[in-house]
Amino acid sequence: MNPNHSRRLSNFQIGLIAIVLTFIGFYLAFTKSIPFASHGYQLKAVFADAQNIRAKSPVRISGVDVGEVSDVQHVTDANGNGEDAAVVTMDIKENALPIRQDATMQLRPRLFLEGNLFVDLHPGSPGAPELDSGSVVPQNQTSTSVQFDQVLTSLQAPVRENLQIFLKEFGGALATHGGAEGLQETYRTSPAAFEFTSQVNQALLGTQPGDLAGFISNLDVVARELNANSADLQGLISNLNAVSGAFAANQASLREAIIELPRTLAVGRPTLFKLNRDFPPLRAFAREALPGVRAANKALDYANPWIGQLRQLISKPELRGLVSDLRPTIPDLAALSSASLPFLEQARALSSCFNNVVIPWSNKEIPNADSDPPAGKVYEETAWGFSGVAGESRSGDANGQMFRVLGGGGTNTIAPFTTPDLADPLTGIAPFTFLGSQPAKQSSAKTPFRPDVPCETQDPPDLHSDIGPAPATKSSGKNATVASPRQQGLIDRYSQIMTKFTEAKELKSLGSLNAAKQLIATTLQDYTSWAKDWTAFQRASGLDVANPLPALQAALKGGGR
Repeated sequence: MNPNHSRRLSNFQIGLIAIVLTFIGFYLAFTKSIPFASHGYQLKAVFADAQNIRAKSPVRISGVDVGEVSDVQHVTDANGNGEDAAVVTMDIKENALPIRQDATMQLRPRLFLEGNLFVDLHPGSPGAPELDSGSVVPQNQTSTSVQFDQVLTSLQAPVRENLQIFLKEFGGALATHGGAEGLQETYRTSPAAFEFTSQVNQALLGTQPGDLAGFISNLDVVARELNANSADLQGLISNLNAVSGAFAANQASLREAIIELPRTLAVGRPTLFKLNRDFPPLRAFAREALPGVRAANKALDYANPWIGQLRQLISKPELRGLVSDLRPTIPDLAALSSASLPFLEQARALSSCFNNVVIPWSNKEIPNADSDPPAGKVYEETAWGFSGVAGESRSGDANGQMFRVLGGGGTNTIAPFTTPDLADPLTGIAPFTFLGSQPAKQSSAKTPFRPDVPCETQDPPDLHSDIGPAPATKSSGKNATVASPRQQGLIDRYSQIMTKFTEAKELKSLGSLNAAKQLIATTLQDYTSWAKDWTAFQRASGLDVANPLPALQAALKGGGR
């Protein structure tokens, strides 16, 4: 007999086991979860609208899957009616922990326009407490995404009409009423504003960790107090309206004050910096001085005997000996004081003369005739004149002297004329006809000298002068070589280049450096074109005529520095 015959299962037992296994298989297939198994860390969140979120939808932190939705339960009211709100249960992986109490969640689409959703989880700030497994995130910390059909349903006929009106008016504001130019000007001037805005933002961060949080916390307290005292808030708004009206009524003064504000800040910022730097030593000095101030009473008590001894020192018996020793010296000091009064008066008059007449006059600019710019200040021109006279007899070098004698000739002979300064008449030749002489003889009279008037009240020398009559000239009757039309055109262009160079020098002397540089650049371009034409003229005419513009080019380069 087979010993295992008694252990054989009956057909009923085999069928029962098959039914149980089949039931377990169907349960696992439909529920896709193992019963009585631990789900790990679970988190629940209340959403105002579950939209089409489903189980197995992913949960992501910064785009990384950290879990999935395990259940979605719609919320019903007291009457059993369904609502859009839902409680979403999520299984979170261990590597995504911890989740903080200020965590936020948002339902976002996985596909563009429409599609499956996922939960975008922000775990919260590090300083907030952690949430335990099974905790519920309230509705005020959750949000849903806007669906494309909601966007389309919001553009109804009235909305589209208002949108058309807005676009039309906005286009008119930009094109017709100068809005585009205003935006361009705003963009051009915005870098400076952004610079100061960044400084303000940096200052709002504070100097210590937690300053910004403290500012926001205190601002919240102020907002609550203002909300609790609505009457005071109304008074504040009324007073602010009055202040704004006063600003509007005095906008010119306000504008000037704002213009002066950068300079004030430029001066005030170093001052405040120095004050901040001096406060610690001042505080230390005050701490060190406090014991001395407290001990002042005792110091005065100890000083009283010394004061008594000093009083005895200046008593009559002691002073008599001192006076006896000083008596021979005092008459001599008195005589010296009396004799020094005239000297001190002359020294005072000399100092006043320099301060009131000589120094202001030496700082004046020497005027030129007509509309020419001033030549320079008196003390500068005087020093340059002395330097030029000192180099009169020296030979020229790369630096050159400031004073030179130039010999020349021309077709005009100066008729002999006499001057009161010379016994013999003067004559000469010149290439041009004289127009006049400056300064005129009658305008070169010296300022009257008044010995009876103090120097400090004397009139300063008058440097203005007129143009006097020119000596008579007589032409020799011989004409200079007449240039060809092409050569004359080149000469005229040369004259125009020199005129531009002179204008550039005047702009530079007036402080218009940018305009001077632009004009110099234009002059150099004209010179390049002229040089080519001049070279072509030399080759065509066969003339060995020197190019007169190398000196101009060097001068232009010197003027551009």
